[in-house]
Amino acid sequence: MMKISSVVIDDEQSNRALIIKLVAQLDSCFEIIGEAADLDEAYEVITEKKPHVVFLDIKMPSGNGFDLLERFENIDFEVVFISGFDSYALKAFEFNALDYVVKPINSEKFSKTLERIKTRLHERAPKQQDLKSIIKSYDLQQLVISKISIHNGNNVFFLNIEEIVWIKSESKCTTFKTSSDDKYFSSKELADFSFILADHPYMVKVSKNTYINLNFVQFYSKGQNCLITMKDGMVIEVPRRKKSEILGLMQKD
Repeated sequence: MMKISSVVIDDEQSNRALIIKLVAQLDSCFEIIGEAADLDEAYEVITEKKPHVVFLDIKMPSGNGFDLLERFENIDFEVVFISGFDSYALKAFEFNALDYVVKPINSEKFSKTLERIKTRLHERAPKQQDLKSIIKSYDLQQLVISKISIHNGNNVFFLNIEEIVWIKSESKCTTFKTSSDDKYFSSKELADFSFILADHPYMVKVSKNTYINLNFVQFYSKGQNCLITMKDGMVIEVPRRKKSEILGLMQKD
């Protein structure tokens, strides 16, 4: 069977040595053909060696893994991200269906990751996803998702979270309304986006199925029934149990 050529990118030599050791122990189909400790060296190694797989530390002193991937016009290799435990990062990896392992590395989970990679390569399956598109959704300085990708047929739309007026979910469909008066639809549930929106304090959950952008509130009523009117004309009633919380946020804003 053809060897699966791989390179390891991590700024700490001990981490690179551990990954090289685990790969050798867990699956003889993989062959480590190079390693690098910083982004410039990593780019040179990948360009020269053309590996099938890159084991990539997501955070390094010289930059992050996405900075490296952004340098490639085409990402024609599989990527396994190596990450310290960061709940946001892990949720983001899962949201985007990316392969990752967590430090300290669990050999059993790592073995399953290698098996998935091997199966995809053997079956010549498409890459995990279009990594170039995924990178576009990130703020590369903060490593947080700043854009939400919406898939529509063969097209992928990137919505700047700052420009989303409101988000509403019903009948297994989540609708995004933007400041340009366009609507976009996703088959994902609203809960799937919650961890992303939680990192943007101006996006507020006013009910079980609705988020609003405080920057696009036109006015609100303080009567018994609290109604929020958005700048696009959408009127949203705030549940009584959320009234004090939501009014407090708007008055603070």
